[in-house]
Amino acid sequence: MGDALLGKLRELLARQPDWEARPMKLQSALQAFVTANEDVGSSPNYQNQNGDRLEEIVTLIAAPSVQKNDELLLRVLKSLKILSRKYDNRTRLGPHIVNALVEVLHRQAATGCKQPLVAGEAANVVLNICYERENVTLIMEHGGVPPLVALLKEPEQELQANAAGAIQSICFQKEGRKFVRELGAVPAVLPLLSSPSLKVRTRAVGAIHNISSEAEAIRVIRRLHGIGPLVDLLRAPSATVCGSAAGALQNLSRESSSREEIRELGAVIPLSDLLLGEDVQAQVCAAGAILNVLGPDLGPENAGNEQRAAFKKLLSLAITVGMMRGSITDASALAQGVSSSPPAHA
Repeated sequence: MGDALLGKLRELLARQPDWEARPMKLQSALQAFVTANEDVGSSPNYQNQNGDRLEEIVTLIAAPSVQKNDELLLRVLKSLKILSRKYDNRTRLGPHIVNALVEVLHRQAATGCKQPLVAGEAANVVLNICYERENVTLIMEHGGVPPLVALLKEPEQELQANAAGAIQSICFQKEGRKFVRELGAVPAVLPLLSSPSLKVRTRAVGAIHNISSEAEAIRVIRRLHGIGPLVDLLRAPSATVCGSAAGALQNLSRESSSREEIRELGAVIPLSDLLLGEDVQAQVCAAGAILNVLGPDLGPENAGNEQRAAFKKLLSLAITVGMMRGSITDASALAQGVSSSPPAHA
């Protein structure tokens, strides 16, 4: 159905090149594609992982008449969000849509975000295309990060979540972390860790997890009192949130000042509770954080330190007990800096 609806859209554009004077038929054709495919779990387009023909949708987002028509633009962005879930599509889309996409983000941020749905879908497209390193570079080079940071401060929770998801996706790449941190993303994201929305908290803590892989970001997070909210999230009713919070604390605990604060805030107990859970990501990150926090008391990292080696084995055993299957085979990796995956496709 997804491919057939795209075909109908192409036929409409070929048959009515004057669509700009009569946009309602185009809007209806786009809405049909969106309705059939917006739910990623049941999307016919996503189930067929072959690449799609993209020329028409690329032409639409760049058209001035679309940029000025919020209803039409919203449907074009939703269609791009759907199409960019697929690897083949997003690798081809990036170079062709980044300029227009960034223009939308800047316009929304500059006008006080009068159309939060439009801004949110633009952020969703960024989230998806930035699964690819090349597109992260394009978004940074074309000025796409500052408006995303600005949108984090808007009051609409869905928009906050979408903007934080885009930031998380960008920060999955090493070069994205430093760039985003230098543009002030950390103080914009940290307040969202206490949001009443689980989706906002999930995206925000995922972004902090990724950003905290960068050494300077660790100091920024600590100075802005971000450790306390992360410790609180270790008890969140979501394995994803707990895992990202534990991963962020694992990264932060590589710095001595942060390590001391993490211990003082009582993080070791909820981190230990995560070891006995069933979420692998949360278990591994919790083990790494505990090793970083308590490790200095166990002496140096070397082959002759039997006490430290025994402690690593104990952590691995705790994970094994929690999972009731398998074990961590490379305990030496537990103390290293980690990042999470990009958020799930928008």
